[in-house]
Amino acid sequence: MKMKKQDDTRVAVYAIDADGKEKRVKAQELKLVLADGAVLQLLLDDEDGLLIGTPGDEARPARLLLRPGAANVVRVAVEVDEAQPLIEIPEGSLDLSVQYAVKPRGVPAKKLLRRWVAAALEAGVDASVTLRVVDEAEGRALNNDYRGKDYATNVLSFAFNDGEPMPGMEGMVMGDVVLCAPVVAREAEEQGKDLEAHWAHLVVHGMLHLQAYDHEDEVEAEAMEALETAILQGLGYPDPYAGEKGPIESEPAA
Repeated sequence: MKMKKQDDTRVAVYAIDADGKEKRVKAQELKLVLADGAVLQLLLDDEDGLLIGTPGDEARPARLLLRPGAANVVRVAVEVDEAQPLIEIPEGSLDLSVQYAVKPRGVPAKKLLRRWVAAALEAGVDASVTLRVVDEAEGRALNNDYRGKDYATNVLSFAFNDGEPMPGMEGMVMGDVVLCAPVVAREAEEQGKDLEAHWAHLVVHGMLHLQAYDHEDEVEAEAMEALETAILQGLGYPDPYAGEKGPIESEPAA
């Protein structure tokens, strides 16, 4: 990696490929991911022309100061302490089936849906989930059959075995999440929300229902909304309940 100072005093960063060719990298912040999973964060300071390296431990920041013109090559040596292995958060397995009864414009792809489902699962939890995207007719029929309400709603959750653990499968999340595409799109437009962000919210909401979260009373609703907000912000989406919030009327179906 090279760092050069241009005529306008801005810092330029270049990546060098295997053939030695330079490629301009437009970035204000870089991360070096090492073979053992450790991350070295590099921050570029345009004003002073400094390259600053900061490890994960903010209490003991290490700084690499390099003024352009003094050198044009940065070499970083990293020592790994074998006595202090990285702590990994256990991840559960996710068996996800995605069904598109309809797929109008704006409906998320499977890869994105999987990311949202995984984010909504508690750490270390195994899950077997079917996520189905339906039209208004199917959404209305399901809502009427299982909740006695003769209209399509945004999302329905069906916990397998009524949410009770199966023998030998304790801790396993199993069930179906059904999302009604036209209702989701209509709500996003009426509430002035980004369509993708609204889809993400409803997928997370439905997945939390499969994990026994509910909003039957004010205390439960506040706890569930806070968790949804934290998950969505971790995914890069805004607080879905900020300002005038639209209805999340769904509940676990029988």
